Amino acid sequence: MRISCASLFLWEYSVYDIMEILLEAGIESVEFWAETPTFWMNRNDETAVAALVEAISIMPGGCTLHAPILDLNPSSYNDYVHEATIKETLWSLELAKILGARMVTIHPGKRTVHRTPTNEDRGKFTKYLKACKNRADFLGIALALENSMPGVSSMCSVPCEMKEVLNAYPGIFFTFDVVHAFMDSPENALSFIDELGDRIINVHVGAPHDGKPHYPSHREKNMDTILQRLRDSGYKSDLTIEIDDKVYSRPLSKDEKVKELIGERKYLESIWE
Repeated sequence: MRISCASLFLWEYSVYDIMEILLEAGIESVEFWAETPTFWMNRNDETAVAALVEAISIMPGGCTLHAPILDLNPSSYNDYVHEATIKETLWSLELAKILGARMVTIHPGKRTVHRTPTNEDRGKFTKYLKACKNRADFLGIALALENSMPGVSSMCSVPCEMKEVLNAYPGIFFTFDVVHAFMDSPENALSFIDELGDRIINVHVGAPHDGKPHYPSHREKNMDTILQRLRDSGYKSDLTIEIDDKVYSRPLSKDEKVKELIGERKYLESIWE
């Protein structure tokens, strides 16, 4: 079991400072989000890529990578957005190769409007998966699909749908977002582990709070049963802390963020130990 952290919790810092803060909190691996602002805004500059490589090199546990997703959608009605999503994911796979990332997480498609996905929407998602898998296979990089937040327009937010997609693409793995699954129900989260535990290579850890996801688990303690089931299933890969700093009532200082990360790390260690 390797404890990691999504870089967007520390979005306001330089990439090197992000790594130093994680190390100060006793976290030796990072899930680097390509859209981390200080990198994303300068990503086409070779100097920025070189600085990222240098920053990642100080992490004893290396990195995973999260593909761009914030204003993209592989199933978008808009063909330009659909094609841009493919292009950006393929770019992120190339970046992962440069960084020596263990794997890359991608998101499912969703219907552009707040309605049930159609065959056309799923067809675009299929095109996206094929393009990403082909490039990942060529580069020798593990590709993992993350389960979505529940919603009428979502895809892959329940185990049966995720299982159908992963069975169609045996080479694609599973990034299990515990909070996304739990927002539907605790039973939904447990079913993901029971039905797809052998495909999980990355886990996003957090807790719901006041109806919002990605709150620190150590503060809520409502993820114990889910994480214990994951532990008992034999899971020993990445546990990625994913905290959205907007869930706090005010901005956190650097020291406060370090304290939150230490608390989350110790909580996860207590379960696995």
